[in-house]
Amino acid sequence: MTTTTVDLLDAIHTHLADFELPDMWSVQVVASLLGPQVNVQLTHREPPKIAAALLAWADTLDAVTAELWRVPSGDSVHLWVTGRLPGGVAIRVYGCLPFCGSGFGGDLEPNATTTIPLHTLRHLSAMAEVTV
Repeated sequence: MTTTTVDLLDAIHTHLADFELPDMWSVQVVASLLGPQVNVQLTHREPPKIAAALLAWADTLDAVTAELWRVPSGDSVHLWVTGRLPGGVAIRVYGCLPFCGSGFGGDLEPNATTTIPLHTLRHLSAMAEVTV
């Protein structure tokens, strides 16, 4: 069975209707040779808020992994979770933050990606509670 753009739109629509999830900046539906996928960009710009939003999404997905990617220009870092919506559609939910060298992702070279455990997101999201 071929997944169409309409199938992807239906899948993300159903998921958003079924769960109360953090605000999004954009939703992109991709039906490419690499496989169909939905990409969701979060509105948050602070690491603890991005981590909390990613954890909220992770709780609603199957086969979840978390990764950190430093963009090729080196000036920002993307933190994301990937997984599957109910029904099997692949999804990537991400947030972007500026690269500051000593903060989160400070040891990544430009265009490098690393897998991180979900407990790292939990620790990062808890930092917001400490700084309040």
